[in-house]
Amino acid sequence: MKTDIHVCWTIDCESTQPGIENPNLGSRATKGFAELISSAKLKATLFVIPSDAVVYSALLCELAGEDFEIGLHYHPQAAGYDDFCGAYTADQQRKMYSEAIKLFSDTLGFAPKTFRMGSGSANDATFPVMAELGFESCSDSFPGRNMTNLKSNWLGAPLHVHYAHPANRLLEGGLDLVEVPITTDPDSMMWSGKHPQDLRVELFDAKNQRYMIDKILGREKQRPQSVKAIVTLTHNLFEYDDAGDFRTQTAKQMIADFAELADKHEINLIPATIGDIAAAYRKTVPLAT
Repeated sequence: MKTDIHVCWTIDCESTQPGIENPNLGSRATKGFAELISSAKLKATLFVIPSDAVVYSALLCELAGEDFEIGLHYHPQAAGYDDFCGAYTADQQRKMYSEAIKLFSDTLGFAPKTFRMGSGSANDATFPVMAELGFESCSDSFPGRNMTNLKSNWLGAPLHVHYAHPANRLLEGGLDLVEVPITTDPDSMMWSGKHPQDLRVELFDAKNQRYMIDKILGREKQRPQSVKAIVTLTHNLFEYDDAGDFRTQTAKQMIADFAELADKHEINLIPATIGDIAAAYRKTVPLAT
């Protein structure tokens, strides 16, 4: 009997960030990525900073639906703040995210239900504030990451889907907010031991990605949790509208390798958005009171 594992492709849409400021590339990359996902009959969550949403709102509204979830992405620097999310208090984060939600909602005509902060930056106030503001799911954590310069510290964080904790971002349970971690391999540390290897399209070529996919599929199959998930990531800063671009070719090969290696491991891959995974988890695992 095959094991079910949800797979979500995610893209952080942040082309209007200071230092990048290339919304034309961002729009083209987002559209090209969406076409790539659609042609493979997969699903994706697009995490969009509000200033990107303003620039290509028509495209995002066209994509929003069963196969593409549009979530909120947040880089404080793009909103006029000086530091990363994990440097701010609960009150400050509440104000920051509320402003972002309003701009996102006013622009696209619907409120975001899933969230990803920029650079994986968070502190113990982040999850409670997100739950308070009405988010149902998030994909914030990089289990194993330890980058204090980004205020992104996730050593010991759960590798599996879980309810977030009201007092400690490294624990699980208690909040009506489902965290779907970005898939990482803490056994394979990079960047001077500060960051675990992840399934970031632009990080490696397809050959190296294949090794990671093979390892992660085997690991997830053995996981005892009833709802299993793999989350890839990329950014709309690359030429996904160009079939000859290195990242486009890498993503296509990753998709093919997922299918081939899933058969090897006797796994049934379920295309999903972050919201889909959270809904499946809520259906299977009751929230403890």
